[in-house]
Amino acid sequence: MDLTGRGLEMGGRLVVLLLWSCLLSAVDGSPLLLFANRRDVRLVDAEGVRGESAIVVSDLEDAAAVDFLYSEGLIFWTDVSEEAIKQTHWNQSSNSLKEALGTSQTVVVSGLDSPDGLACDWLGRKLYWTDSETNRIEVANLDGTSRKVLFWMDLDQPRAIALNPAQSYMYWTDWGEEPRIERAGMDGSNRKVIVVVDIYWPNGLTIDLVEQKLYWADAKLSFIHRANLDGSARETVVEGTLTHPFALTLSEETLYWTDWQTRSIHACNKHRGDKTREILSGIYSPMDIQVLESHRQPYIQTPCSDDNGGCSHLCLLSPVQPFYSCACPTGVQLKPDGKTCKPGMDPIYISMTTNEWQSLREELFSN
Repeated sequence: MDLTGRGLEMGGRLVVLLLWSCLLSAVDGSPLLLFANRRDVRLVDAEGVRGESAIVVSDLEDAAAVDFLYSEGLIFWTDVSEEAIKQTHWNQSSNSLKEALGTSQTVVVSGLDSPDGLACDWLGRKLYWTDSETNRIEVANLDGTSRKVLFWMDLDQPRAIALNPAQSYMYWTDWGEEPRIERAGMDGSNRKVIVVVDIYWPNGLTIDLVEQKLYWADAKLSFIHRANLDGSARETVVEGTLTHPFALTLSEETLYWTDWQTRSIHACNKHRGDKTREILSGIYSPMDIQVLESHRQPYIQTPCSDDNGGCSHLCLLSPVQPFYSCACPTGVQLKPDGKTCKPGMDPIYISMTTNEWQSLREELFSN
């Protein structure tokens, strides 16, 4: 089967799974919204009693980005002040928000500078994140091992990051001097700028897995737009009524977003932008937001599902044949077999600052 055929097959299977999951979700009840609040991570029932939210993890320094692995009850978040990615388990069996508290905090990745964006690959079981201080996009296993820098060139202020593992693509926003939205294979291949016009402060980013649409919020231009996953067929969803949208997510027909100025979570219809309502107000400092539902992370078989694709370390999904790549932690070389990493690692690559990476880049390209 060729690339296009395989992509259509995986996409078709995913849509069927998502439609079935959405039907089950409608029966089970309203969606739970997971959001970072700097000093804690919280849950709120999108259709519950207005003004009520539950703390999942408290006593945090500066929680910014958040994501989850539904199948294992794991919640991940970045803490900019502690320069780390952390995790906790939440009580999936409880029907009460008050009983969904995280059991403990575990540091997964440390030694970061400003981790603004975070995304969990629920199929490949990886964490992807952006760092706006080092200007890097990295990936690692869920426990933080085999950490690898995917991009460190031509990044200015990377922020939000979103994954579409069924199609093996990752997307991110950059609000630097040349603001844009880019996409690339989840193995770092096929990098391409897909939105570069009428964009200024692209903050939030999310993917509609059912309709295969990309949504983003621009805090400076005060709108929420959507487009096809290649950036084409762009259209306005909400415009003229926003103050400072930051992060966004969606569930079925509804779009949710956080707003820095109103310190609230808002919602609207994802197609027309109508049926606007406020979900929760008086939030200390609303940051990233996710819909905590299983249908946001449907399972399908991938080349990395069996025996880690035969890779000794990282098996990363790819949009080109054979639809995955074996990769090694930064500073470690891949053997000629394309599967196994050479022994030994030079940790100097991980701890490099932006200036040090710039110097290395200049040295490499001057030879």
